[in-house]
Amino acid sequence: MRMLLPALLGGAVAVLGARVINARLARLPPRVIALPDDSLLPSPAAQRRYRRLRRRRPHLQSFTVPPKVPRSWVLLAAMAFIGTVGVTVYLMPDGPRFQVMVESTLGYSSTVIEVRAPAKQQLRLLDACAPVLQQTARPITMRYRRTRTGNPVDVHGVLPVQVRRRGTLLQVATAQPVDAAVLRDALRACSASADVTLTLQPRNVAPWREWGWQPWAGADGQ
Repeated sequence: MRMLLPALLGGAVAVLGARVINARLARLPPRVIALPDDSLLPSPAAQRRYRRLRRRRPHLQSFTVPPKVPRSWVLLAAMAFIGTVGVTVYLMPDGPRFQVMVESTLGYSSTVIEVRAPAKQQLRLLDACAPVLQQTARPITMRYRRTRTGNPVDVHGVLPVQVRRRGTLLQVATAQPVDAAVLRDALRACSASADVTLTLQPRNVAPWREWGWQPWAGADGQ
């Protein structure tokens, strides 16, 4: 996919450029070529066709041909295609980060924790449960060559825990399915001082398509 996306974007730019060129070319007047003085016959076949044309229509003084695409248009289209592919390849993230982007857009299996508590208490709960919640993030490791001649390297990424706050409702989405009973016991143990009710439900989460989700980096990232 990381190799296919630049090709797809480049192809889209090429198709769009071809349509723009054809549309502008249709507005140009046709070229009028006078006969015989200004005719340019680059090949013997063209010369034979010209002689046959003169025999059939001896009084013909000129003929028209479709307008020619200016070289500057072709150069601009080529620069747009190469630039699009180059910029896409340069900005394309590495494998783990690309997977995080795809899963954040398409969705992934998660366990959503819901808590009803005032805003200040929500922050204290997140801090208290940070060790448990950080374990529900999903590390992603890929091994591949960055260049054709280079040695394989391990590239790491993390699909983070997502947090969404809606007034008194705090929602936390794990980055992977978690056993609800085990997670509930762990959260109750770390938030024993807070009198709150925890609700856990497994469902798919797509943070980039659902409003309000924000990646949570733990107590150090707040």
